[in-house]
Amino acid sequence: MKNKTLAKPGSDAGIRRILEAACTAFATRGFDGASLRAISREAGVLHTAMLYHFKTKDALWRAVMSELFDDFNGRIDRRTEEMKDATLDALARQLIRVFVHFCAERPELHRIMTIEGLSDTPRLAWLYDNHTKRLFATVDAMKSAADQTVFDDPARLYYVIVGLAASTFTLAPEYKRLSGRDPFSDEEVEATASLVERILFGPPAS
Repeated sequence: MKNKTLAKPGSDAGIRRILEAACTAFATRGFDGASLRAISREAGVLHTAMLYHFKTKDALWRAVMSELFDDFNGRIDRRTEEMKDATLDALARQLIRVFVHFCAERPELHRIMTIEGLSDTPRLAWLYDNHTKRLFATVDAMKSAADQTVFDDPARLYYVIVGLAASTFTLAPEYKRLSGRDPFSDEEVEATASLVERILFGPPAS
């Protein structure tokens, strides 16, 4: 383990390290498999200091998920504001690209969502009420920009987008073995974004 300075309860850097370590733990081992003591050890903070900030594993998990979704929603909101005068088609294309790049930068979100989506738990209900409901509404709004003959249902479109945009990065080791390429390289991320855009909306207007 790398040498790290033990964080004090009021340390912002300590909180950042806790969230990063917890995000990795939840993405690789799931909620049940993640250990608070292992997370505090990986973060380099005293276990008591971590409990000062996050009383329970559920509280820490919710903080991780909120941080991930807040990051994504902030990117979507900024791009939407930048393109407030654009057509729906142009905006939808750009939002898809934002999503692909986010999935490449933070693949832990889809990894955690894949684990949580396997069972209808209180955590899944909390995710829907606080985060995924908004994401689904965004997809529903862009449905008219996609090919209506294929994506006539927003729920199907939602999962098509998630699968196309996130799977390459969620399953990065497998992808690298199959293709011989690093899915996180700038060239691969851009190629994935372009492919998803073309599949959903067709080639951009010349």
